[in-house]
Amino acid sequence: MTQLAPPPASVPTPGGYGPVVNGRVMTSAGYEIDADTARRAAEATPHNTERGRRSRAEGFVAWCRERGRLHTDPGALPDYVNHLARLRHPVETIETYATTLSSQLALQGHPLAEQDRYLVRAVIASRAAEIATDPHETGDALQSTACSRADLRALVDTLDRGTVRGKRDALALLLDWHMAGRSCEPGSLALPDVREETAHVESVDGGPGLELPALRIVFRRSKTNPHGRRTDVVRIVMQTDADADICPVRAYREWMEVLARHGVAHSGPLLRRIDRHGRIGGTGRCAGRQPADTRQAGGIGARTVRNIINKCARLARLVPALTAEESELLSTSAERAELNRAATDAEREAVRADRRIRRRALRRRQPRYTGHSMRRGLIQHLEKLGIARHVIERHCRFVPGSKALSRYGLDLLPWAHNPTVVMRR
Repeated sequence: MTQLAPPPASVPTPGGYGPVVNGRVMTSAGYEIDADTARRAAEATPHNTERGRRSRAEGFVAWCRERGRLHTDPGALPDYVNHLARLRHPVETIETYATTLSSQLALQGHPLAEQDRYLVRAVIASRAAEIATDPHETGDALQSTACSRADLRALVDTLDRGTVRGKRDALALLLDWHMAGRSCEPGSLALPDVREETAHVESVDGGPGLELPALRIVFRRSKTNPHGRRTDVVRIVMQTDADADICPVRAYREWMEVLARHGVAHSGPLLRRIDRHGRIGGTGRCAGRQPADTRQAGGIGARTVRNIINKCARLARLVPALTAEESELLSTSAERAELNRAATDAEREAVRADRRIRRRALRRRQPRYTGHSMRRGLIQHLEKLGIARHVIERHCRFVPGSKALSRYGLDLLPWAHNPTVVMRR
């Protein structure tokens, strides 16, 4: 059995287990449990979630250590939250840190006192008011640029669809957009998860119905369903001949022909790795680093999907080239050099805050095509078509009444639905 490596003693983590001794481990609360119980509990948290929690915890502990404090001391977390506010972080970021750290402290047996809870809430409210009353502040979280239908066509047009790589990348982009995917979802699909079927579509004018080729896509796990407690299904019909270049059904057929020629069309990942020699993952000859998840051997991951989107956006000139000054602002080495020139902690804190604010302003000005651009793009496209909210929730796999959906949608009420426009009628 693989032994669980004990985390650093000073870092508050939800796992917090000691070394394995006779098949048992000690929890942070001071009692023993079976090592296999600890393993399952650790695996229940998605890797990216756990990585984010650990990063926030390590930052908090390092801040406390620099000031000669224990992270479990009363008042430590309120002071750290105030430190983040002084650095002019957005309210959403501060709330995320406070929630994560208070939960981890509670799991360690050091729940926040009510006074500390009040102080944390008060500091966050003060920061929110500070942002609201400063016209130069934009405290909301950065959002990816929505990939419109026209942008999607521009991305796909940069690909050479006569090549194996071009066929794969086209399917990745088109599936991702039409199913409102997160960057981790296209690569997670296995061949049995996607199959072609016939959609029986009724006519709106009472005439004969249509039978259209369609894809049925099954999501076994997702961000909102990390443990696979349910199965989400999305269905996509073939688009018209005018949109044949951005039709996911046609792209799926082209890619399946490639897999069939290589004898890997029945099992394994749908989207395969392709090395620089054009060899396909799963055929036994593909070079390159194998993924950490052996079940996804030969497949691609979220990073590859994001790289495809980013590369195509640059080739399509949807993203302008950075100036020398902008590149310097985004450079971590340039920031380290400026910090080294600062004489005091106060000066270094001011440098970090200034660069962070200017970076956010730059990223807000520049288009940002990321893994979530496809999801935002389809949601906004459906809103412009007047699709009902509950239909968007169902197709895009939001929980009913989701508050998160509004963050992906249009920033303003469309003019067609604006009440002052309706008054003119």
